[in-house]
Amino acid sequence: MARTYRNLPVPQQTAQVVYLPDPAMQADLEQLNASQLQTRRAQQRALYEIWQKRQARIAAHDLKVRRFWLGFGSVFALALLLLAVFVGWWLWTAVGLGVLAIPLLFLATTVTAVGGHRCITIVQHWH
Repeated sequence: MARTYRNLPVPQQTAQVVYLPDPAMQADLEQLNASQLQTRRAQQRALYEIWQKRQARIAAHDLKVRRFWLGFGSVFALALLLLAVFVGWWLWTAVGLGVLAIPLLFLATTVTAVGGHRCITIVQHWH
């Protein structure tokens, strides 16, 4: 028995958008001649280039800041890991807990992570 594939997605042709200006709305619009339109487009192009340069500066600054904080976070995480290893070694040898040091260290880590965790969501709206 042959299978039929009727429900498969088929790429659709994109519809062409045709703008039909409403003559009643033309009175509200600003009528520009060719030189005024060319001047306005040149001004908008210049503003767009300024905006692009600003976005490039912002992206470069964000990349620099992200690299710094990633490096800082990795150093901080390594310090915490070394602290956990040291505390585990200290519990194992100096305190004399032996094998009980491992679950005690795991329990302390869990209590610290769960009990000390306070999530604060900050939503900022940027323009």
